[in-house]
Amino acid sequence: MDDAAILKNRGYILGTILGEGSYAKVKSAYAEKMKFDVAVKIIDRKKAPPDFLEKFLPRELDILGKVRHRSIIKTYEILETSESRVYIVMELAAKGDLLEFIKSKGAMTEDVVRKIFCQLCTAIKYCHDLDFVHRDLKCENILLDKDYNIRLSDFGFSKQLSRDQNGKVIPSQTFCGSAAYAAPEGSDIFGLGSPLTNTQHLAI
Repeated sequence: MDDAAILKNRGYILGTILGEGSYAKVKSAYAEKMKFDVAVKIIDRKKAPPDFLEKFLPRELDILGKVRHRSIIKTYEILETSESRVYIVMELAAKGDLLEFIKSKGAMTEDVVRKIFCQLCTAIKYCHDLDFVHRDLKCENILLDKDYNIRLSDFGFSKQLSRDQNGKVIPSQTFCGSAAYAAPEGSDIFGLGSPLTNTQHLAI
């Protein structure tokens, strides 16, 4: 059974492709029960590398099932099939990602940047309060709704924090994320500077 038929049986009418990678793609869809448009991330387990299947995908699915925050992309449903497919039904970000917005519109005003950055900070604080880190903060992973409010997305590199017997965080020994945006100490706080800089091209 193809993707359209599987999702139709669950009440989703599949639409156009919004983005595509080597083993995953994102399509728009109409949710018949909720009566509004959504985005569906379709992951093909057969094409995905073992590392992704064993570590990153389980983490992402676990975190998506927990997070509930106004500045984090909302997950409505996660479906897994015997045909090695995973479907993540999410909120549709009508204005796309922040990088494409900057490319098409240019540098943002200070007021808009302040609004976006404050929303991003609250989302990251929420994640840290739940004891996990995002580890891949960049403009491509910051989506915009119809009113240009942000939705933090893509939790594939996220990781639950480990603590020692005194409650102190044990630093991760692995590198994740995008090299161009990576913080020397692997910190989300450092990572916040990348999207902040990109929004105004060092104008602030």
